[in-house]
Amino acid sequence: MLEKEGDSIDAVSVSTPDHTHAVAAYAAMQRGKHVYVQKPLTHDIYEARMLTHAAKKYKVVTQMGNQGGSGDGVRKMKEMVDAGMIGDVQNVTCWTNRPIWPQALATPTEKQAVPSEVQWDLWLSTAPYREYHSAYMPWNWRGWSDFGTGALGDMACHIMDPVYRILPILYPSEVECSMAGLYLDKFKELEYPDSFPGSSIIHLKYPRTDGKGRSK
Repeated sequence: MLEKEGDSIDAVSVSTPDHTHAVAAYAAMQRGKHVYVQKPLTHDIYEARMLTHAAKKYKVVTQMGNQGGSGDGVRKMKEMVDAGMIGDVQNVTCWTNRPIWPQALATPTEKQAVPSEVQWDLWLSTAPYREYHSAYMPWNWRGWSDFGTGALGDMACHIMDPVYRILPILYPSEVECSMAGLYLDKFKELEYPDSFPGSSIIHLKYPRTDGKGRSK
């Protein structure tokens, strides 16, 4: 599309599965096109850093699709915290009912015929090759590590965004995670090596940038 349309495109909106966000966005940036990329921005941290560098290199306008951050709710919350209405925040709890798609799944072993309307190689894109199966698409790809980012990548962008906007924190210094429905034999063997866990609890500790210790 980019090669065919050329100068008739001013900006590109990327709403593909997570594993192809970076390659689609980068291809647009290389051609000087501004990009709006749906959350999560990328499939992994390296890709996020790559796009950050590309935005500066190609001098394009970029935005990640996190619609809640553009509303009045986050702004009002920040005004409340800055005014001291709820005191000094030390702990924040974020919760989601995700995954609403299947996770903690065994990798399919049977081979299915690729639907006539699907270009399977193109859909796989940067992911390692595997045989087509209806367990992967069109809906359940978020539960597979080669394609999605699980519940964390799907919802943390929304739920944790206000925390970063409001509190004096940048990056966590400590991370502790517990998961259900993933391991066999006391964590020695992955029961579902290609799928995200059925549920998880993650504790993050952050150094405060205002010098008042840590928040979590």
